[in-house]
Amino acid sequence: MKKLPFFISGALALLLCSCSSKSGTSQTGARTIVPSDIRDVERDGEGLVTTTFGAYPDRKPDWVRANSVLALLKQVWVRGKSSSPGLPGTQVGMVDTAIAKLDVAIAAMDQEAATYAANEVGLACPELFAFFQPDAPRGVLRMDAVFRQLGLDAHFNKLSAAKADLASLKQDWADTKAAVAQKAPTCHRVGGTATVSDDIEQSLSNLNAAVAASDLKIIENESDNGALEIDTLELLFDCPADGVAPAGGIGAKCTSNGSCGVGQECDLGNAGGKCAPAASNKIGTACTSTVECGTDSRSACATASGDAYPGGYCTMEPCNDVDVCPAGATCVAIGGETPACFLGCQSDVDCRMAEGYVCQLFLTTPPIGFGPTDHACAFPCTRDPDCQAPLKCDIPSGKCNP
Repeated sequence: MKKLPFFISGALALLLCSCSSKSGTSQTGARTIVPSDIRDVERDGEGLVTTTFGAYPDRKPDWVRANSVLALLKQVWVRGKSSSPGLPGTQVGMVDTAIAKLDVAIAAMDQEAATYAANEVGLACPELFAFFQPDAPRGVLRMDAVFRQLGLDAHFNKLSAAKADLASLKQDWADTKAAVAQKAPTCHRVGGTATVSDDIEQSLSNLNAAVAASDLKIIENESDNGALEIDTLELLFDCPADGVAPAGGIGAKCTSNGSCGVGQECDLGNAGGKCAPAASNKIGTACTSTVECGTDSRSACATASGDAYPGGYCTMEPCNDVDVCPAGATCVAIGGETPACFLGCQSDVDCRMAEGYVCQLFLTTPPIGFGPTDHACAFPCTRDPDCQAPLKCDIPSGKCNP
């Protein structure tokens, strides 16, 4: 959940990552995942781009939140380096240097220096993630950061650098699009996958024209569009193939806990029984970093400072009808956000009311409904766009209604 709370402005949400977990096979042949602290490094780096750059078109920094996110980044980076010896030295140096620059730039409220230093963290993440051999091609991960870099270069009137960004994007897309073409027809659980290749081609074409015309505003705006498209690609490479019902493990049919694996339980409330992560995964509870949210590879902490979730909110992402949520949680999303596990509820008292959470109505994510329930502890709405169409916001109650 590339993520800000679902009810925050879409323009701001474009820049914040969906740091979904990526799994793969290590060089020793063992099954491995990108550790939670390394995933949080990417999340916090993108959060710092968002807080220091601001939403288009005003681009107003939030220095108070930036300081908080920087503190989180330092915390998870120290733990990540300690728990994953052997990370590529060049990228470790990039993150160390970026953090040192951020200390100075945020203290000085230097927007340009801060945003570039924050994105240097994102530019290091593809190689850091590649150390664990994730499913998503390296080019996809790199394009995410380079689209952001393109927006920065356009905003700060660096046309030559923007041209280099565009060349990098073209090369990564050329290296990646065959894998996307092979994967896209196998997954219809993620909205937008059928057109994502055409969308990226159109964005690159628009950028070509804008760079030729030296139109920095169009370049900056199109970089946001490209970042959304890469979000879709990241979800695509996490997506189980259509029609594949797992014979065992998460998402498999079950009648009792005994028919599920270690660390799993049978959620009889999901389609008559599906193996789900054990309830020890703390969906909906307060947190400051992912390590507090359980041991599942999809666990994530939407933090108070980086993502504007009061007190932090433990979630899992991505989720769908195969990668199901723990019992008591439900898979929901709004708009282009990553489907994620939120705490299911029947009324506001099931939620952390003192921190502003309410039992909110969601439409299940297209094109296949996930759920299993359509109510989850989330934020009150303040306007109709905060709700999924055709739902409307009842402003006095903060509830989305049919």
